Amino acid sequence: MIRRNGMTVPLPGHLHAQRDKLVQLADWGYSDIWSAETDGADAFTPLALAAAWEPRLRLGTAIVPAYTRTAPVIAQSVAAMADAAPGRFAIGIGSSSNVIVEKWNGVPFVDPYKKVRDVVRFMHDAFSGEKITKEYETFKVDGFRLSIKPEQKPTILIAALREGMLKLGPAKPMASSSTGFLRKMSPRLQRLCMVQPTVWKRKSLRAFLCAQARTPKLFVPVRGLQLPPT
Repeated sequence: MIRRNGMTVPLPGHLHAQRDKLVQLADWGYSDIWSAETDGADAFTPLALAAAWEPRLRLGTAIVPAYTRTAPVIAQSVAAMADAAPGRFAIGIGSSSNVIVEKWNGVPFVDPYKKVRDVVRFMHDAFSGEKITKEYETFKVDGFRLSIKPEQKPTILIAALREGMLKLGPAKPMASSSTGFLRKMSPRLQRLCMVQPTVWKRKSLRAFLCAQARTPKLFVPVRGLQLPPT
């Protein structure tokens, strides 16, 4: 596994004043920055600024909720970021939580597995450049075509904690070398996972380790989250 040092963004302070701090991070050897989306900055704006300010940094979202934007809007934002930072951007997407989705945004938090699955499938379809008229299980799209075509398709990472979500990456028809997983894990647990995988008894962790053997790209975070090697 390639060790990369990552930092969560935005950093403390106003967004417009963070250019020098991002340059300093790269000077110090940080390679990746990751944004989140709860009740502060959205997931994309800090990364868009970083894409323009510091080309040494690799960029990722951890995570964008699958519910709080429509699937075409997610695909547009992802494609724009991938076009702004070719080969340096990964979209991390997940279900988020019932508090963020339902209580704060007024969107019913139902069938999270199916919702994440359908949004990821839609992104793969959208990045093909074809017009999409298709009924997914949790939403329908009629005639959408993504008009921006990045030089390199972004890596799609799925925030996975349980066995069902872990199956999304390697399972057909979503199988793709550009699909992987995000899983938060402490450095101590990550070392155990690498050195003594048999210590894990919980079903979800066994599925995680099993998926690691089957999937081209499965990333275990260390002190933050790591992007896959290009």
